[in-house]
Amino acid sequence: MSTIHTVAARAGVSSATVSRVMNEPHKVRETTRLKVEQAMRELDFSRNSFAASLASRRSNCVGLVVPHLSSAFFAPLVNEIENAVSAVGSYLAITCGKNSQSEVAGGLQFLRQRRCDAIILYPGELTDQALADILRNNPHVVVIHRTVPGFEARCVQLDNPSGGRLAAEYLLGCGHRAIGVIAGPNSNPESMQRLAAFRKSLRAAGVKLPASQVVEGDFHFESGRQCMAALRAAQPALTAVFCLNDQMAFGALNYCRAAGIDVPSQLSLVGFDDVEYADLIQPRLTTVHHPVAALARTAAQLALRLAMGETLTEAQGLLEPRLVVRDSVQPCSKA
Repeated sequence: MSTIHTVAARAGVSSATVSRVMNEPHKVRETTRLKVEQAMRELDFSRNSFAASLASRRSNCVGLVVPHLSSAFFAPLVNEIENAVSAVGSYLAITCGKNSQSEVAGGLQFLRQRRCDAIILYPGELTDQALADILRNNPHVVVIHRTVPGFEARCVQLDNPSGGRLAAEYLLGCGHRAIGVIAGPNSNPESMQRLAAFRKSLRAAGVKLPASQVVEGDFHFESGRQCMAALRAAQPALTAVFCLNDQMAFGALNYCRAAGIDVPSQLSLVGFDDVEYADLIQPRLTTVHHPVAALARTAAQLALRLAMGETLTEAQGLLEPRLVVRDSVQPCSKA
């Protein structure tokens, strides 16, 4: 049976270098790493990963807790995180279907039991207090989509209020005054931040946003369709609707097509996230761009630094959104 020593002899390196290639490949020169990996293949050498993790107290694995993988938002997020983690020779373990407090806590516990070196956590419906307890008791956890006071060095988030303001200012600039909103769940802090900033910008321009012009969705396609139907039934004079994510905007557009409502000549639509399909549907969706790739890379790098034993002290700045103007909004012709 091949051993670490026979691999070292075949590659012409020390046993310590072989160990480093297996456990910390990012610390090994590429030419050396390739020689060692070639020797391992030639000798059909494999290691017991669990035993190695017990010895080194590292598993070379980063965990990720997300609600699901089916949406156009989370799929690229996961892909970017996996790319960043695998680039340094580590692996990504994912648990999904986690959104409620008990589910998120269960997913976190599952990954901890599997000795993940660090964990990236999407908080779902967890309160800030619950997140603070998790971060306090789990020093290798990074949170995405939420900033928890006192733990800003381990939180990565978009500037949601800025995104809400961008959408409001654009619709106002296009002359819209009768504006509706398809929001996310009232329990979701990101949705509430976007909505509050949107409403504040309208108010500053002398435009009211009464409760009757805001409906609560759940960030999924079908809720966008149902919410648009409810808005049209209650407020048929609306000239524009702001959807707090693109999935609901797609659902809203689907309803409009079925109901014979032309977008944008009869109703303008703005989304949020700028997922891949936003530029492919007809009309092409005007939306607030969420820099998902930057979010994923930042979270992955923070997790990898924690995995290496580094203590993070510098607060992470909010990621900046930008408005992407396409075809789903046109100037309002109504006085």
